[in-house]
Amino acid sequence: MLANPSKFERALTTVLYVSRWVMAPFCLGLVAALAIIVVAFVRELIHDTAGFGTVGNAVVLLAVLKLIDLLLVGNLVLIMIFAGVTIVIGRAAEAERADWVSKVDLSELRFRFVASIVAIAAVKLLESSVNVDTVDGQTIIWQIIILLIFVLSGVALALMDRLSRG
Repeated sequence: MLANPSKFERALTTVLYVSRWVMAPFCLGLVAALAIIVVAFVRELIHDTAGFGTVGNAVVLLAVLKLIDLLLVGNLVLIMIFAGVTIVIGRAAEAERADWVSKVDLSELRFRFVASIVAIAAVKLLESSVNVDTVDGQTIIWQIIILLIFVLSGVALALMDRLSRG
């Protein structure tokens, strides 16, 4: 970089640096989505506990899997919120952030994101296998294929990360 950048270069750098704040509304929207997921989780929990004494084990297992599914989706949204916050806030405000937030880099967030997607797909497959009598065999095959694609994508990301770190 030049020792004395021109006015244009300084202005361009400033505009590019400040433009990261365009991501702030997306982060706020994801916070609202997380609140909606919490409401759905509580609603599902209340619904499931209302008839708890009269249902069989399979119904209880499905209810728990639905709660786990909502939890994993919430984790996925939270991962994306932290990724967005990392971009918006940047390193300038690192002293104000919690210690654990600054230790999570985008590479780790990417792995957590893929792991959450794999877990969500696995929960959906498990729900289908519990309801195997009511689920079409073609649907289960597609769920298995999708799960395997997500797993292979995660393995590919891990290999790329390992190769890039040396």
